[in-house]
Amino acid sequence: MSNQVRVYCHSVAKLRAQAFFSVMGAAMLAGVVWLERQYLLLAIVAVIALVFAAWRDGRLKTVITDDGISTRGVFGEKSLRWGEVSRVSGKGNEIKLHNFDGDVTLTPCAELPGYEEVIEIIGEKRPDLFTATRYPVMKKSMEYGVVLPLIALLNIALGGYIWSQADEFGTLPFIVFLVIGMVAFGFSAAAPQSVHVEKDALRVKYLTHEKTIPAADIRDVELAHWQSKNSRMYFVRLRLAGGESVRLLGLSPSLPIVRLVLKNWRGKRSSV
Repeated sequence: MSNQVRVYCHSVAKLRAQAFFSVMGAAMLAGVVWLERQYLLLAIVAVIALVFAAWRDGRLKTVITDDGISTRGVFGEKSLRWGEVSRVSGKGNEIKLHNFDGDVTLTPCAELPGYEEVIEIIGEKRPDLFTATRYPVMKKSMEYGVVLPLIALLNIALGGYIWSQADEFGTLPFIVFLVIGMVAFGFSAAAPQSVHVEKDALRVKYLTHEKTIPAADIRDVELAHWQSKNSRMYFVRLRLAGGESVRLLGLSPSLPIVRLVLKNWRGKRSSV
């Protein structure tokens, strides 16, 4: 029986755009360092940011076969057989696979086309890693519980300062900072405080209320995303029997893990 190979990679156009902006950014930094030596520290920080972006987007390809999974990028290749995966972890939109010795970790790039299918296959190959027993409670992540509120407060504070100096700055910057702050607060407030996986229902706790969703009412559990120009924002969507849906975002350990845990839990409940 043939070993089916599935390949997920960035488009050629995106790779060319990344290369172009990387070269332009490096050239601009070189110019800053050459002409204005006092901005050397700023240039170093910017270079570190570029290196981080290259590492994040450097996972150019994910390859999946019946035997295992591998990621390939500008910094080399990592591979794991399905039987070598001992546990998973992650944060945000990502999932990280660990081997038994702990010396190999593999993280498929969440920006790749077909990422939802990658997560689906991982769940199919190792469903034992995504059980309600392992993850009975999934809580709001630090990014949504702490970082976003801090960003919101900082932007609102900056907006307030600009408002007090309206004669110098005008009102447009105030509006921009205020909108950014309110949007950050909105995303933080929309994320559940926690999701409790119980025997026959999900108990979802929000900042101001609590919702109980019977397993029998859940028709599907999806990993979906909003697409911006440069990135994706993922969320877990529960499709309910009445046609409505519930969106879960900002949960720890990561949204792909949340999705696979809830999918397996819902499958077992529906088969009872």
